[in-house]
Amino acid sequence: MTLLDDRERARSLASPLYGDRWVQDHAALPVSAPPVSARGGGALAVDRDVVPLDGEWLLAGAPAGREFAIERWFAGPRPPAPVGWHRPDTDRSDWIRAAVPGTVQAALTAAGEIPDPLLHDHTHAELVAHGAPAEWPWHFRRTRVEEQQWWYARRFDVPASWLGQRVRLSFDGVDDAASFWLNGEPIARHSGMYGGPDIDVTALLRGDGTDEIVVRIDPPPRDWHGVLKPSPGWGWHYGHLISMGIWRAVRLERVPDLELEDLFVSTVHAAEGAARIRVQWDLTAHTDGCAAPTRIRVLDPDGTVVSDVTAQVVAARGTSRHAVEIDVPDARLWWPFGYGAQPLYRVEAAVDGSARTASIGIRTVEMRALPEVSGDDVYDWRFVVNGRPLFLKGANWCFTDPMARRGFDVDRHILDLCVRANLQMLRAWGGGTVESDAFYDECDRRGILVLQEFPLSFGLDATGATLATVDAQASRIVRRLRSHPSLVMWGGGNENPDTVSGDDLLTVIGTRVRQYDPTRPFHRTDPWGGSEHYYGVYHEGHPVEAYATHVPPVFGEYGLSSQCDLDSMARFLDPALLEQWPPPAHGAILQHQAQFSLFDLFKQARYAHYGPLTDWATFVEYSQLAQGDALRFASERLRAHAGTRTSAYWFYKVGEVFPGASWAIVDYYGRAKLSYYRARQFGAAQSAFAVYDRTALEAGEVLSAEVHASNDTPHPLTATVSARLYDARFGVIAELSASVDLDADAHARAFTLDAELPDDGPLVLAVYLRDADGARISSAWYALNAQPKSAEATAIEALPLDELADRPIEELLAPYATGPASLKEQPRTRLEARWGDGVLRVRNVGDVPAPLVLVDGFPTAFGAWLDDNAFGLEAGEERAIAFALAGATWPDARVRAWNADAVEVSA
Repeated sequence: MTLLDDRERARSLASPLYGDRWVQDHAALPVSAPPVSARGGGALAVDRDVVPLDGEWLLAGAPAGREFAIERWFAGPRPPAPVGWHRPDTDRSDWIRAAVPGTVQAALTAAGEIPDPLLHDHTHAELVAHGAPAEWPWHFRRTRVEEQQWWYARRFDVPASWLGQRVRLSFDGVDDAASFWLNGEPIARHSGMYGGPDIDVTALLRGDGTDEIVVRIDPPPRDWHGVLKPSPGWGWHYGHLISMGIWRAVRLERVPDLELEDLFVSTVHAAEGAARIRVQWDLTAHTDGCAAPTRIRVLDPDGTVVSDVTAQVVAARGTSRHAVEIDVPDARLWWPFGYGAQPLYRVEAAVDGSARTASIGIRTVEMRALPEVSGDDVYDWRFVVNGRPLFLKGANWCFTDPMARRGFDVDRHILDLCVRANLQMLRAWGGGTVESDAFYDECDRRGILVLQEFPLSFGLDATGATLATVDAQASRIVRRLRSHPSLVMWGGGNENPDTVSGDDLLTVIGTRVRQYDPTRPFHRTDPWGGSEHYYGVYHEGHPVEAYATHVPPVFGEYGLSSQCDLDSMARFLDPALLEQWPPPAHGAILQHQAQFSLFDLFKQARYAHYGPLTDWATFVEYSQLAQGDALRFASERLRAHAGTRTSAYWFYKVGEVFPGASWAIVDYYGRAKLSYYRARQFGAAQSAFAVYDRTALEAGEVLSAEVHASNDTPHPLTATVSARLYDARFGVIAELSASVDLDADAHARAFTLDAELPDDGPLVLAVYLRDADGARISSAWYALNAQPKSAEATAIEALPLDELADRPIEELLAPYATGPASLKEQPRTRLEARWGDGVLRVRNVGDVPAPLVLVDGFPTAFGAWLDDNAFGLEAGEERAIAFALAGATWPDARVRAWNADAVEVSA
C-alpha cells in the first residue's frame, strides 16, 4: 500500500505545473556540498546596510477609475476616470498621515475620517446605507473604503555614499494588489500580501532629499475564493473588514556584489549531547563569478561559539545554492513545552559584505501511523518529536489584528494563556493569515508547535485565481519560516474540497513546500486524510452527545459560539443596549454576533439552558459554560484513545480577530472566557477524566462512565483516581477509586463507574487524580441532567434550523426564559475566600460540595492571568489559585458558587 503522504509528495514533485518562472527555476537550483575547514576568529559582521522607510506616509483615496473601458463605446453609465497621483507634481497638501506598517482603515480611523469600523454599529450602518452590491446581504457588501483605490506617498533621502551603488527597495507586505512608482516612473506591479516586491532602484535615485515613492493599492476582489488573503473580513463569519494597505515593513537596502540569502537550517540528527545540523544558503553574484568562502558559526543558547567553519565556495554569476552539515557538540534539544526546555541556538553565515542569521532549535519531527488507523486515504498522524510520540492538545489560532494597529502584545498575551492552558499545538487556521516572524519567535521561545496553513478557505476559484501570485507568495512564505523549530507542519488551507477543474493552486503550493522545505509534511487541506471538522453540534442543532460518534485521528475543528463578558461588550457598544432582553435588532448587536444575526442567540441558548435566560449577564455566563462543557465532552473522548486511534485535537478556537460573540475561548481584548478555564482543566498534562455517551438520563437507566488517567509528561506517575456520583441532594449514588502507575506519555482506563439512577434529577460526577501523598493533581466536575427541557423547548428544538431562522428572536428565546435552574437549586453551601502568599485561597466550609465555583471581577490586562475558574470543591476542600495582575487592579474580587452566595475576598 502506498501511503497518502508518499503519493501526494510524488505527485507534487512530478508535476510540471508552475505559476512563476523565476520561482520554478529558483526552487530547482542544484545544491553543492563545498569542502569545509575549521575556522577560528572573531565575531561576524551581520548587520545589513538599510534605510528603514517605516513611519509616517501620506494617504488619499480615489474611485477605482478606468481610462479605457468597454462602457466608453456605448451610451450608458461610464466608470470614473482614473487619477494620476503618481506624478511628482501632485498636490498632496490635503492627504492624511498614515502609519506604515498599517492599514488604510487604521489610518482613516486615526485621522478621524471614518468612525472605528470595529466599534458600535459603524460597519453595519456603512454597509446598510452605502454597501455594494446593494442586492447582497448587508454583511457581504463592500464599504466605500473597500471600493476605492488608495494612494500612499513618501519622500526620503539616501546616504550620499550609496549613490552609484546597487540599491534595492523592498516591501515585506503590501495588501494586496498594488502598483509602484519612484520619482514618477513606474517600477513594479505586484499581487500578494506576504512579501514583495523587491525592486532595483539604483538608476532612479536622486539622493537630494526629493526622492518619492508612490504606491497605489487596488480595491480587493469581490470574492475571497482562491485569493491568498485572510477571508473572514469578506463577511461570511463574525466580522467585516477587508484589509488594505502597506501592512509590513518597507526599506531601502544597499546590495553588495556578492549577496548571501535564504539561510535555512534544519536538524539532521538530534540526541542529547550530540546533534548534526544542515546549513543551506544561496549566493547571488551580481558580477562575474568569484571565490566566495562562506564562514558559518554556531552559537549555543549562552552565546558560546560551538562551531566555526568556512565552506570553500566558488560562486558563479547569478544565484547558486550550497549546503554543509555541521556537528554540534554537547547539543541541547528543543522540546515542546512540558517535555523539556527550548534552548535556541544562533547560526550565522557570511561572505565578504553580506551575512544572515537564523535562530534555531535542535529537534526532529516525524509522522508515524497510528496503530488503529490505516488506509491509503489516511495520513500518518502520530507526531513524534525527538523520537518521543506525543498526544497533542491544541486549538485553532486566528489572527488578532485586522487593522494592523495593535502591536504584538495581544498575541504574546494569548500565547502565554495557551501555555498556561497546556495548548501545545496551534493550527494557524487557513481562514486567517500567515503569521509573523514575531509570532514564530514567541512560539520558538515557548515551545508551542504550529501547523501553518496557507490562507485559502472554503474552496478554490479554478478560473479566476492568479497562479503566478500564489506560486511566488508560497515561495516567499516557506523560505521565511522554514528554520523555526515551532513550525512542524504545512497545510494547504481550510476546508478546500476537490475542485471540478483540478487542484492547480494546491498542487503548486505542495510542490513549493516540498522543494523548499522537505523537512516537514504538507497536508493538502484540513479536513483531509483522516482529520475531521464537525459542526453538527451548533450549526445543525445536534445535541452535544453527537460528539460521541466523532473520534477521528485528529479533530481539526469543533465547538460552540459564546458571548464575551459584559466588560468587553461595553468596549464596543453602548451598554444601554444590554439592558433589554431579548435584545433588539440594533446594528451594534448584529455587527458583533457570531454570524450577523440574533438567530445565533437561539443557537447558543439550545446548549446554555442551565436555567432561565432572562438577561444578558446570565446568558453570557451560561453560553461560556456551555461552550466549555461541549469542548470537554468532545476533547476528552479523543484523549481516551490517545496513541492508538487519536493523535491530537485542535478545537475552534483560542483567540479572536473581531470583537464580539465567537467560537474563541479568549476574546478580542484578551479576556479569558469561562470556557478557557474549562479547556485548561481538560487539557492538563496529568489528568483524570470521565467519558460517557449521554448527558441526560431517566430514572432507572444506567450511567456508564469510563474513568481514565493521562500522563502526558516525560516522567512516570503513580497516583490514585477516584470518582464519586452525587444525586440532586448530594447523596452518593456510586463511588470508585483505583491506583494507577503510568509510564511517561501513557494513559490508562482506571475503571468504569456504572450506576442505576434513582430519578431523573440533576447528577454531579466528581473525578479526582491525587498523588501518593493525597494531594490533588487534577479534578473534573461534570453535570448531567443539568438542562431539563420544557415541552416548548423540546418542540422548537425538534424543528430544522432552516425553518426557524426567520422567526422573531422573542419567539425563539421564549421557551428558554422559564424552567428550573437545577444546579442552582441543589443544597446550599458556604465559601470563604482570602488572599494569601500571592494566591487566592478558596475554601468550601459547608457540608455539601460546590460543583461550580466562580471567581468574579478578574481584570483584563495583557500579561494578567488567573490559574483556574469554574472549578468544583468537595465539602471542606480548599484550593489555592495563583494569579498575576500585570499592573492591573482587582478591587471587586468576589467568589461564589451556583449553590453558594458570593463572598468578598478578605485579607
